[in-house]
Amino acid sequence: MKKVLAILIALVMVFALVACGNGGSDTPAPPASGGGGGGGGGGGNSPPFPNANPDGSINLDTVAHYDHNYDYTQNERFKFAYLAGDGGPLYQQSAVGYEHWAGMRNLEWQGFTSANGDTDLFMVQLQNLIDQGVQGMVVDPDTTIIPAVATLLSRHPDVKWGTHMAAARDGTTGAGVPVGGNMVNNYVGFDNYGAGYETAQKVLDWKIENFPDEPWSSFGLLALNFSVSPPLAEREMGARDIFLEVTGSLDHYFEADCVGIGLNMQGGMDASAPIISMNSQYKGWLVMGLIDDTSQGAAAIISQQGLEEMSCVATFGGSGLIRQWDGGQHDAFRYALYAGPLLYSEAVSGAVYAYLMGWTTPEEIWPSWIHPTDHGGAGKSFSQFRLPTTWMTPDNYKRYLAWCDIYAGGNAYPEYPRDGITASTYTPHAPIPKGFSGNP
Repeated sequence: MKKVLAILIALVMVFALVACGNGGSDTPAPPASGGGGGGGGGGGNSPPFPNANPDGSINLDTVAHYDHNYDYTQNERFKFAYLAGDGGPLYQQSAVGYEHWAGMRNLEWQGFTSANGDTDLFMVQLQNLIDQGVQGMVVDPDTTIIPAVATLLSRHPDVKWGTHMAAARDGTTGAGVPVGGNMVNNYVGFDNYGAGYETAQKVLDWKIENFPDEPWSSFGLLALNFSVSPPLAEREMGARDIFLEVTGSLDHYFEADCVGIGLNMQGGMDASAPIISMNSQYKGWLVMGLIDDTSQGAAAIISQQGLEEMSCVATFGGSGLIRQWDGGQHDAFRYALYAGPLLYSEAVSGAVYAYLMGWTTPEEIWPSWIHPTDHGGAGKSFSQFRLPTTWMTPDNYKRYLAWCDIYAGGNAYPEYPRDGITASTYTPHAPIPKGFSGNP
């Protein structure tokens, strides 16, 4: 019974860490597309829509992105809020992003509300925001209550919304149904299988570069997991596949599942410690750390065992590693595949703004980004807009974060040097994945 309760408690926390793609060239310019209602105003020198086509028509693949040439002050002001299931550092970073873009788009920011891990409270807070006249919101709940959230919001069609972190799914199961159910809104985020695959590939590349003469049998291969969360479990699957593909064997592969322990640093330590300490035959460990907290836990155990020099931990995320590097701490936790919060919040909030303006709907936006099999079921066309990511290292992370500020017109990292950095130093857009509607 205690284990069941532990799993249920852990589930409440998991959504916080699901999100946090490959960086690449700018998204190809899509064909001019119609759809969407109401015009953008276009007073003065402002174009009729943000990022409009050359002929002035709306471009549904770009309308959600901020346009410095568009006059957002000409439009109606809407109340806009961010509601999350928890109030930890990751959510606080996200809230800073949403507050920033609310100001940039002339939205009336209503603040950040946290349910502190209480799913019942989340539903109460959601209803309160609706009752207070909030017209646009980003919701960030535990994935287990997204169907209830979607049902409540469907009763208030004037309220426009999007999700941060995980995709909004209906929880249905069955043959051919994606894990978690069919989509009920568009999704902004990442390919979690690909995240695990690429993160594990990074630690393998590190070994090849730094210890080319050591056989694979000298290294333990480890993937952290939280198996009750489908998105996080997909990361472990991706890691396992690339470990097998590159090394040719899973004889020295281990999975450290944090279910029943905790999706945090202590959970990462407790899950990885028995594996690492009981397999002293390995000179080092190559670790797909899952998220920052569990990566830090695994790195701490590696340091305790004196294996830091021949070990490498990488994660999909980066917020914790940034704080670690800023504090001068350097250990086996060496890399993070990262998307800046200002990039994430720009796309999600921009989509909600476009819905509020009547320019488009969740089934029309980003028409080039429709997954071939996972788009909401028969007759639906919910898109999956992917965000660009960058490998952060101790040498480049300040430069990347300074670029995020420059691109967004923000000031989240004023202490980081900006010399030689322009808005084009990194790309704010990922390429459309092969097989999606815009890249068949």
